[in-house]
Amino acid sequence: MADHPNIKIQLHQACVADTDRRIATLQHILDGINTARESETKSSAGDKYETGREMLHREEVQAHRQLLQVMEDQRTLTALKPQDNHDRVSQGSLVVTQHGSYYLSVGLGKVKLGNQVYYCISVQSPIGQAFLNRGVGETVTFNGTTHTIEGIF
Repeated sequence: MADHPNIKIQLHQACVADTDRRIATLQHILDGINTARESETKSSAGDKYETGREMLHREEVQAHRQLLQVMEDQRTLTALKPQDNHDRVSQGSLVVTQHGSYYLSVGLGKVKLGNQVYYCISVQSPIGQAFLNRGVGETVTFNGTTHTIEGIF
């Protein structure tokens, strides 16, 4: 049988690393937008200047929105204790079913450890909601597939 506590810690570390990478990328994008804004000079074609500034503003708003979401993911991960085990499915649980294993943390998606695929999902996702508060032996039907919970770690 797999070393589920160690796997859960590795999945948690993968989520943290991905979140850190996304934060760095978004901060780099915001720095680039600020640099572009500072280097842009008003030309005689004022409309072109205003259009360029508006496009930069929209990109900045979008990057800020994404950064806020990733920082919320980071707060969620910081609050989790991957070494803890759970009797019922809750945030931070590793749920093992006959159709796959799910780490309820943040919506990272597929993570491959060795030759095994795991799914890092948020508790707000539809399948995360379906798993919440369930116990070993209980079933969850999602997208026409019935998952029997074989283990919660």
